[in-house]
Amino acid sequence: MTIHIQKIAQNRWAIFFSFLSLFLLGLADNIRGPLFPEIINYFSLSSAKGSLSFATTSTAAFFGSYLSGHYLKKFSISSLLALSIFIMSAGLVIMGTSVNFKILIAGSFIFGLSFGFLAVAQNLLVSENSHPKNRSKILSGLHAMYGFASFLAPLFAAGVTVYFNGWRAAFLLTACLCLLFVIVQLLFPPNPHFTISKNISNTSEQSNARISKLAQLMIGGLLGFYVVAEILVSTRLAQYMRTYFLMDLQSSSQYVTYFFLFLLAGRLFFAFNKINSSFRLQMNVSLGLSIIFLILGLNIHPFFLALVGLSMAPFYPLSIAYISEMTGIHSRVFITFAMSFQSLLVIGMHLGVGYITDQLGLFYAFGVGIFALVLSSICLNLHPKKLTY
Repeated sequence: MTIHIQKIAQNRWAIFFSFLSLFLLGLADNIRGPLFPEIINYFSLSSAKGSLSFATTSTAAFFGSYLSGHYLKKFSISSLLALSIFIMSAGLVIMGTSVNFKILIAGSFIFGLSFGFLAVAQNLLVSENSHPKNRSKILSGLHAMYGFASFLAPLFAAGVTVYFNGWRAAFLLTACLCLLFVIVQLLFPPNPHFTISKNISNTSEQSNARISKLAQLMIGGLLGFYVVAEILVSTRLAQYMRTYFLMDLQSSSQYVTYFFLFLLAGRLFFAFNKINSSFRLQMNVSLGLSIIFLILGLNIHPFFLALVGLSMAPFYPLSIAYISEMTGIHSRVFITFAMSFQSLLVIGMHLGVGYITDQLGLFYAFGVGIFALVLSSICLNLHPKKLTY
C-alpha cells in the first residue's frame, strides 16, 4: 500500500522538487572542489590523476543525459527525478567510504550518472511547467538554488571535515540528505501524476532526424563551453589559492565561497527582476565581463576570480530559456543534447586542466576558461538560425 501525506498540484510540484533537487546537486557537486586537495593528498595523487575523478563524473553524466531520453519513453519524469537522487546518494556513499582511488572513481561514475539524469529532469520539469513569459525568471530562481548550495558547500565541506577530522564525512552527510529527499518526494506526489505522453514530445521525436547537426552542435556549444569555464573556476579556485598564495583549507575555501556568493546574488537578482533586453544581449554581456574578470583575476588580484561568479550568474538560466525560445517544439531534443554535449566538454576540460597543471602550472590551466568563454560567444552569435533541413 502506497502512503501519501499530501498531493501537490503538478506545476507546483515540478517547481518545488526541481528547486530542492538542484540544491542537493549543488551541495554534492561543490563539496568536491574544496576537498580536492585533501583527496589528492590522501591518495598521494598528481593533479592529472586526481582530475580523473572529475572527468569520470563528467563521462558518466554524458551517459546519464543520453540515457534519460530513452528512460522518458517508458517512465515518467517524476520517477526519473527520484531515481536520480537515489543514485546520487549511492555514489556519495561509495566516495565517502572509498579505501583506494579505484573505488573513489567508481563512486564518481555513479554520482555522474545521477548528475546527467538530474540535469535533464530539472530543466525539462521547469521548462515544460512554466509560462514562457516567466520561464527565464523561474529558471534563474532554479539555478539560484545551485548557487545557494554552492555558496554553502565550501563552508559545509570545511566545517564538517574539521569537526569529524576527515573529508569523508561531508560525502556521507550529503548522501543522507539525498535519501531524505527521496522519502519526501514519495510522500508528496504530484496531482495529477506525470504521464509518459505528457513528457515526451512526439513532434520533436519524429522531427529529430531532420534537425541540423550543425545547429545542435553550436547551440549545445554555447551552453557547454560556458559550463566548462564555470566548473573550471569552481573546482580549481581552492587549489589555485593554496598553490600560489599558500592558504590552508579554510582560507582557500573562503574564496570558493565568495565565488558562489556572487553567483547566488546574481541569479537571485535575475529571478526577481526582468531585464528589458534580448536574451542574446544579456548573454553576451555576461560572457564579456566573465572574460575580463578572469584576466584581471590572473594578473591583478585573485579576488576578481571570485567576482567572476557575479558575471557568470545569469548565463546558464538565460541559455536554457534562450534554447527553449529558439528551438520551440524541438526544445526537448536540443536541451537533452546540450546536457550530453556539455558533459563531453567537461571531460576534456578536467583531463586537459590536470595535464596543463602538472606540466605548466595551474595559472596557465585557467587560460582554458578564457578560451572556453570565447568559444561560447562564437557559438551564441554564429549558430544557424535554421534548425531543420
